[in-house]
Amino acid sequence: MKGDVLLQNIKVSELVPVSAGKKAKETKLMIREAILTKLGKNVDNVRKRCAGKPLSISITFFLHKATHAKKDLDGLSDTVIKILGEEMSSKKDALKGLEIITNTNLIHRIILEKNIVKKDAKEEFSFSIYEWD
Repeated sequence: MKGDVLLQNIKVSELVPVSAGKKAKETKLMIREAILTKLGKNVDNVRKRCAGKPLSISITFFLHKATHAKKDLDGLSDTVIKILGEEMSSKKDALKGLEIITNTNLIHRIILEKNIVKKDAKEEFSFSIYEWD
């Protein structure tokens, strides 16, 4: 059951999470910066509000059929959760995440949705984080 809203409806436009490949690192950094820009000075408050609490996450992807609709929700969501976590990759030169979700064991519920949008619409995703009650 959803508890308190910890972070609501953060939308990242024109970026689709990529878990592997040549552009994965660059895309993760751009998504990280887009989220940081949206949160601004509030990022520390969000980190404190999420720290040590059981969490519920909802992520919705809006993708073009021709290019990204075949991507599985597991891979897309994993990338978003890593960006929200402590490290965005497991390599030696690990990229630092946003440190909003510092312990993925505390995620009790994930709701994922993939919507196909028209070719002229923007690809984007949005997410919310709730305290799992």
